Parts: sequence; C-alpha cells; structure tokens
Amino acid sequence: MHLGIDKEAITQELRRLGIARGMDVLVHSSLSSIGWVEGGAETVIDALLAVVSSEGTLLMPALTGSPEDSPHHPPHMDVRNTPCPRWVGVIPETFRRRPDVRRSLHPTHSVTALGRRADFYTEGHERCTTPCGVGSPYVKLMDMGGYILLLGCSQQSNTSLHALEELAGVPYHLQEGWTDAVVTDAEGRQIIVRNRLHLWGWERDFTKVDEPLREAGAMREEMVGNALCRLINAQAMREVLLPILQKDPLWLLSERARRKFLRS
Repeated sequence: MHLGIDKEAITQELRRLGIARGMDVLVHSSLSSIGWVEGGAETVIDALLAVVSSEGTLLMPALTGSPEDSPHHPPHMDVRNTPCPRWVGVIPETFRRRPDVRRSLHPTHSVTALGRRADFYTEGHERCTTPCGVGSPYVKLMDMGGYILLLGCSQQSNTSLHALEELAGVPYHLQEGWTDAVVTDAEGRQIIVRNRLHLWGWERDFTKVDEPLREAGAMREEMVGNALCRLINAQAMREVLLPILQKDPLWLLSERARRKFLRS
C-alpha cells in the first residue's frame, strides 16, 4: 500500500496503465481513493497532462444536473461560474478552474477539456437533442477512438454508459417533454438549449459491464497509488455493449429496477 505519492510516481503508474502521448482521455476520479497525494488534485491533473502531452486531450465531467430539472424547472448553467457539485469530485472542479480549459455549453452534462482537440470536443454540445447522445463529447470520444479513465472509481461513475443508453433508445432514460434550459457562455450571452433531459430515479447496475469489457480486451486495470483504475477504449466499449443494450434495453438497470419497470 502506498503511504504517499507524488507527480512522478503517478505519471509512471498512468503510463503503466496504458495512457500514452497523444491520447484523448475522459477522466472520472476519486482523489481520496489514491491515498495521500503530494500537492493534491493539482498534482493528479499535472500528471495526466504530462502523460497525454500537448498532442493529446484531457477531458473531465462538469455535471450539474439534478432530479428537479424538468420543463417546469429548467436548469441554468453558467460556463464560467457554475461549479461541479461535490459528488463529481475535487479533481474535476480543480480542473474546471484552470486557465484555458474549455467547457461545453450544456445545462446538465457539460464536459471540460484542455489540449489539442479541446475545441472539437466541447463545440456543438448545445445543439444536441439529448445530454450524452450523437454530437456530444461522450459520443465524439467514441468516434475518435479515445479513452475513458476511471481513476479510483467504479463503472457507476462512467457517464459514457448514459451515452450508450441514448444511442440504444432505452425506454426509461429520458423525460417525455422537452426542456428549454439556459446556458450562459464565456462571453456572458444566454443561450437556450432545448433538450430531453435525463429522467432520474431508475437504479442502474453499471458494474455489470466490467465482465464483457474484460472479455473483449477493451479495458485495462492497474493500481495508481491505492486506487484501482480502469482504462477503457471508448470505441470498443460501444462495439461491445451497444448490441447488448439493443437486444435487451433494460440490461443496465438493477434487478430491482428492472422488475419495477416491467410492472409499470
């Protein structure tokens, strides 16, 4: 067990996991799971940027959605000032505040990015009709052959699985009505973003994706500090899991939620 870890050690362990120069990597993270890190969240971010280099792109979730979001209670997100909630983690919020970080214009599922393709990933999110579907940073990452890093957290934190739910058109995931949400962009202009937002309340069991991803060789697992980490090829994840969801649209629900849905 690591008693403490610095930037150099984190960098070496990220490389051992398989992250390399030029990669585009979307990171979900738990700082506390790594153990004591010299310099905290800033050190982890510095290590990630060092590994992907200026040729790659580092992305993080800046999720701001809540169960109250609806046509009658539309969300409002300011790309400059709306923080990541505590449950997203200290690393994404620290990253959001860095100079030159871009943030996509989405009221509930924005993504921040820094690197060579940051503009590509963040542009156009406001024109998507769903939070994580076609044209979103999550699907762009799959199209580009990028990677998802679960740094000390489980598949329950993997927002890109919502993207697969949207691509498969599962019946429990989106609200029926359209919401005209408001996003304030970096110049202070207000933009109306019309979306079918997520319908909260259906319990998922995203951990079940570990097995098919391992079997397909689409995921590598290594320790970084005290944290078990998963590096997932986003394109391969879609190829492996989307057909399962298309065959069984309730597959990602927990057994309890599945039974409840079938009774409803």
